Amino acid sequence: MKEFVTAKMDDRTKIFTLILLVLLPLLALSSFFMQPPKPVVSVVLTILLFSVIVISYGLVPKRIAISDDQILIRNLFGAVIININEIKTADKIEKTGLNLRTFGVGGLFGYFGYFNGRDVWYVTNIHKKVKMILKSGKIYMISPENPDNFLQEVHRRMSEMV
Repeated sequence: MKEFVTAKMDDRTKIFTLILLVLLPLLALSSFFMQPPKPVVSVVLTILLFSVIVISYGLVPKRIAISDDQILIRNLFGAVIININEIKTADKIEKTGLNLRTFGVGGLFGYFGYFNGRDVWYVTNIHKKVKMILKSGKIYMISPENPDNFLQEVHRRMSEMV
């Protein structure tokens, strides 16, 4: 099994993450100073905003690996396995473009979840994206630190399976 490091956050993602890591806790804590006091609202808001931070961090891919016939993308909540024989195309995407977040995280530690309808993203750096289109039409976007080496390995494994 060959391991690939997840790409470090790009500058825009770092700035957005830093701003949110400061503002979300401040917003949560400021709710305790509302007049008249609403402790239930303050506690619920605090739990909700800290949960957003923890869940977003948990979605960051901790491991990207390629075995003979599968690609593994693992985060704190589980793993996604993509069978290499199901991949139709795998390409590097350098443009950032406009993408519609359907359900997921849009900048806090990266971009995770569903974008553009049904594309599944595990992206920490928008300038190092790899797009894998499966034969079923499903699209996965990931961001290994070295997309060229990752794609070289994926294409090699795809050619061995033919």
